[in-house]
Amino acid sequence: MRSYKDDLEQARRALRPPENAYERLLRGRDRKRRNNRIAAGVLGLVLASSGLLAVVSAFTLGGEEAGPSPKCVPSPPGLVGWWPGDGSASDVAGGRDAILHGDATFGPGLVGQAFVLDGAGDFVSVPNDPALNVGTGDFTVAWWAMFDATEGERVLLEKWIQGGEDVMGWTVTMSEKPLEGTVVDTTFTLETTGGFSVKTPALRVDQRTWIHFAVRRRGNTFELLMNGEVVASKAAPKGTVIDLDSPASLKFGHRGGPEDTPGSIDDRGLFLDGRIDEVRLFVGRALFNDEIRAIVEAEANRGRC
Repeated sequence: MRSYKDDLEQARRALRPPENAYERLLRGRDRKRRNNRIAAGVLGLVLASSGLLAVVSAFTLGGEEAGPSPKCVPSPPGLVGWWPGDGSASDVAGGRDAILHGDATFGPGLVGQAFVLDGAGDFVSVPNDPALNVGTGDFTVAWWAMFDATEGERVLLEKWIQGGEDVMGWTVTMSEKPLEGTVVDTTFTLETTGGFSVKTPALRVDQRTWIHFAVRRRGNTFELLMNGEVVASKAAPKGTVIDLDSPASLKFGHRGGPEDTPGSIDDRGLFLDGRIDEVRLFVGRALFNDEIRAIVEAEANRGRC
């Protein structure tokens, strides 16, 4: 009988980065501890567009710690904002506190508490501040999400103005459509100023499991990561300069519209039904893969600093 560790190793083989980078990641690590790091013992299945099934780590709501006490991992340099959602909307890194809208509240998260959104008018916003703009430089935004519903199109995070043909900033959305039986085609998309976008292959996303997301820009290459693995990467056309600055607020779980985002004409809402936890924004830095994985592993084992 296959063990949990066998499945996890299969996932790593299926999703590992190029060999030399992977070897650097593993150098000096204790393999036994790495196998014990999962916080809540479930496996999520990801269906790639090629039809191949791969296994990725996922974490259930309210899971118990597994394995030995985790090592405290501090946030990497470049942290501008950090909204953990631990019973308040405070920004514990930069002091730019968020605001809860509608019936948004707090509930059990992966680490402590999280922002809870019901998909019907709830969202969280951080008022616009020049420090939250990433401009044309490198940046990373990372967070955990758990979905109570995935149908249709929904916003995860954005600092975005949808002004008809003119768009400004960046937005990360998920979109789901039914396929055969109970299988659904779920994709995640990063869209930016100028209409440039990066889209994941078709994935199967299990509800009520925690998934770590990260969006990263290094130079003119934009990437989406899930649970520390790159799932989509695309370079902007040569010679194109994409400026992601936007006067919009930073929003969790909502597409800004005419009522709350001046200049936006999109009134669809695209509200998220689920939970958002541990939102971090790094400006001026594209975190390395091992830095992102360290965050994933530490928070999965309640080991953040």
